[in-house]
Amino acid sequence: MVSILFFIKRKKLLKDGTASIFARVTFNRLYAEVATGKSVMPSHWVATKGRAKGNTLANKQVNSFLDQMEYTLHDLTLQIQREGKQVSAKEILSRYKNLNAPKAGILALYGEHNQELKELVGISLALNTYKRHETSMKLFQEFLDYKYHVKDMAVNEVNLEVLQKYQHYLMTVRHNNNNTTVKYLKNLGKVLHLAVSRKLISSSPLEEMKLRIEPVDKDFLSKEELLRFANKAFEVQRLEQVRDVFLFCCYTGLAYVDVHSLTTNDIVEEDGRFWIKKARHKTNVMCHIPVLKPAKEILDKYTSLAYATGKLLPVLSNQKMNAYLKEIAAIVGISKELTTHTARHTFATTVTLANHVSIENVSKMLGHSSIRMTQHYARILDASIENEMLNVEKCYE
Repeated sequence: MVSILFFIKRKKLLKDGTASIFARVTFNRLYAEVATGKSVMPSHWVATKGRAKGNTLANKQVNSFLDQMEYTLHDLTLQIQREGKQVSAKEILSRYKNLNAPKAGILALYGEHNQELKELVGISLALNTYKRHETSMKLFQEFLDYKYHVKDMAVNEVNLEVLQKYQHYLMTVRHNNNNTTVKYLKNLGKVLHLAVSRKLISSSPLEEMKLRIEPVDKDFLSKEELLRFANKAFEVQRLEQVRDVFLFCCYTGLAYVDVHSLTTNDIVEEDGRFWIKKARHKTNVMCHIPVLKPAKEILDKYTSLAYATGKLLPVLSNQKMNAYLKEIAAIVGISKELTTHTARHTFATTVTLANHVSIENVSKMLGHSSIRMTQHYARILDASIENEMLNVEKCYE
């Protein structure tokens, strides 16, 4: 049973002559003490009652505060018991102090989180990861201003209801699809987990939400479209260069960030065969990719650039690449939504798996840490199904 005693220290008076009031919480004969932040004239204190005497307004306010504090301490004791945790005087007072501590703001914590990410960029973190969280923080800030008209919100006030309203905001006001919305919520969830680790909250409300990434079939170029893309002559140099970089990624499976940073140091010649041996920027997993003949022809086309800058290809910004790819698709007569990442899907599907390269080898060339990641890119083509079923058909001839 917990007992609570309020007392004063008569020998250590404050400058105004009052004595500080302390609370002593005892449980199983072990106790812990904390200052209440209140004080009283020693002559007004009744030790047997643990309260101030008299009908002055100041003493009534002190007694009211002590009554509320005693109620709160008992309530915290019941809370600990309901959670099935070990009750102790220290734990009760620890929780009480957290109740009265300045409330940490979710955006302030997010800013601190992002600053730590920024310091790791180039060491153990990709720049895009930091930028992604900066965008996520900005979106949640916009939501708080839009829905609650506040600059920040205490971490412990970010409950399930707030997260559900944020989800609704992302999908209706921002017009994000389900998968993008889930990603933004999970980014915020990392900050909520940080709050849990710092004991600012007991658990993350995001755990109560049923979030699911829906499978999406991304576009890729068929063999015929890939040849049409490769054989098209362009009069505008910028379009030709963007086409060449895109094709190189189709033949190698490199992501935009990896082809952008590709240098002569990443090309190795072994037994007359050229290889790309490079750690993926996103995962730091090494990928070993044989340079196919059409990819080598593209590299040879830009030899002078490599000599001058060390960069193997004239790669523009990702934003410009994607804009020009839409222009190129219209010229070539391809209705698919092309982005730099379409090339990676094309490599996994049309260039490798459709030509019977094992998914294990495709996974290694893509620099994936597991085949499960590769399955996201891979497609089962009708041609592959037909070929395998023809083999089955032969068994019944």
